[in-house]
Amino acid sequence: MRKRSWQVDERILRQHILPIFARHPLQDISRNDVEAWLGSLAAKGLAPATCNRILSVFKSVCSLAVIRGVLPVSPCMGIAPFPIRQLRERYLARHEARRLLQTLHHSPRLEAKALQLLLLTGARKSEILKARWEHIHLEQHLLTVPLSKSNRPRHIILSDEAVAIIRHLPRRPGCPWLFPGRTAGRPLADIYLFWNQLRRQLHFADVRIHDLRHTFASILVNAGHSLYEVQRLLGHRDPRTTMRYAHMGHDSLLAAAGTIGILLGSTPAVSPSRPRKKWPLGTNRIPASRDLLEPSGPPFCQSPPLPPPSFLSRRKKITALEKCSRRSHTRHFTKKL
Repeated sequence: MRKRSWQVDERILRQHILPIFARHPLQDISRNDVEAWLGSLAAKGLAPATCNRILSVFKSVCSLAVIRGVLPVSPCMGIAPFPIRQLRERYLARHEARRLLQTLHHSPRLEAKALQLLLLTGARKSEILKARWEHIHLEQHLLTVPLSKSNRPRHIILSDEAVAIIRHLPRRPGCPWLFPGRTAGRPLADIYLFWNQLRRQLHFADVRIHDLRHTFASILVNAGHSLYEVQRLLGHRDPRTTMRYAHMGHDSLLAAAGTIGILLGSTPAVSPSRPRKKWPLGTNRIPASRDLLEPSGPPFCQSPPLPPPSFLSRRKKITALEKCSRRSHTRHFTKKL
């Protein structure tokens, strides 16, 4: 009774579980029966995630039976769900989203206005379809959701375009809903039929309604807004959830990759130095920096006078003796090898 999505579980039970197991006592259902039933769901063309959701509901039924003492062991014990090999990533590019908004703008139907708000606010479908006039604050550009998916109030920021759409919505006397349904006193139940026809018309056959929320986040991130801003706009408590929604476009990733080349390769870190100035032979003093800037000219200092010949001849003799000793040592070492 505390589960908010019990209507979904009831629909799964009515459509997929009761037609197969309604006439069988729980004690007579074996693990082989459950595995065969799960295989038949996949054979019908249901997605692996849908099959896993249906299996989860049946597992809950059997687990509750074990807790209440109706079953000794659950027949679902040990049955693994289908592996989800890849996460589905589909969102509209900027030009696709612009084309979608233009088409919705020329449609007078309430479903079109609801889809416009979904794309312009990044809100969930239930948050828009169940919105009440009392929760709209146009002066503050806010739509308040009293109880969101995270079990706490949430405030949806309304842009100027979203405010203009809400101002032009027809308001029925005594009806609290922004988008009243065909049944009196009930909001608009679903917009899938209108969306399915529209997406095929625009060649977006693989785009779901929830992908508009992904598109909202992706366009903001690619425009340079931080993940923290997108997280607040989407109403996520965990930033890791926002990272799954915020898809980086190819152009943004290409620009980010090119940043390295711009920072490291466009301008050299050290400017090339000037060629060293050649000084005339006989100069042995290091010139000063101001002399290196001069284009030409004689050296400012000459080397000291050469030593006398007697000193040079003595030095040559010492060098010759050192060379002879090194040669003899090398020959002696080579003979030993």
